[in-house]
Amino acid sequence: MLDEITRFVNWVRRRNPQAHTWQDYHCDLQQFVSVVGDRPPAEIQITDIDDFINEQNKRGLHPATINRRLAAVTSLYTFLQAEEPELICPVLPQRHSLRAPRRLPRAVPEADLHAFFDVIEDVRDQAIFLLMLRCGLRISEVAGLQLQDLYLHEAQPRLQIMGKNSKERSVYLSSQAEQALRRYLAERAGVDHTAVFLNYRHDPLAAIGIQKRLERYRKAAGVHITAHQLRHNFANDLVCADVPVTSIQQLMGHALIATTETYLAANNPKVKADFYAAARQLAGWHHG
Repeated sequence: MLDEITRFVNWVRRRNPQAHTWQDYHCDLQQFVSVVGDRPPAEIQITDIDDFINEQNKRGLHPATINRRLAAVTSLYTFLQAEEPELICPVLPQRHSLRAPRRLPRAVPEADLHAFFDVIEDVRDQAIFLLMLRCGLRISEVAGLQLQDLYLHEAQPRLQIMGKNSKERSVYLSSQAEQALRRYLAERAGVDHTAVFLNYRHDPLAAIGIQKRLERYRKAAGVHITAHQLRHNFANDLVCADVPVTSIQQLMGHALIATTETYLAANNPKVKADFYAAARQLAGWHHG
């Protein structure tokens, strides 16, 4: 199976050399082979998948990690089936998919946000993290932003973002995010490069570079903030402003509305209002 994995991983790498997907596939499939053995794909049975799941469970791995590795196996078989249509994938979703505990998104407290942004003096980094907080951009989307994606001349300034799975969406700029971006662009003026965010060598700032900046600032501020939590805050703020869930889905770039609905579950103004309305009527549930 190792030969087939090598062919598959190389194919994924050729399709999108800039992404790290091929590395993830390689790592997950190596883990799979370490359990089921280097055998021809056609010899792998449903019970081998059962054994793999049991072994991963014994190691204490999170269900989401196990499901990701099973998805890698499925992708491998889908690739091989192009040449061998009779090949059957041994991963059965109804039998093998594990249900992970559903954790609701955690927003960053306002005090932590203020502490975080207070230590950021660099105008480039202010723009980067405000685009995450006020526009819901992912790190990869910030890193991939190009000058031609900026529509700042329009009456309602926006960005055209290429998100996950090459899905394009429009992202609108709040005045705070727009001002931060314009301040950075004024400082950047004259640099001959299409990438918006550049490092000190005037090369495109990679996602790993942004992550390192985030780690540096949160350490300096004494808070724990992740890039994804900044997206959480963006979505939660929209929920609190009664923005329809379908609009939030479009602004976040979610493929499935169920993903967006987790923010409603985490911070539903109607549920909150209903609770306090009931509490005011129930004896002993409030003071005064």
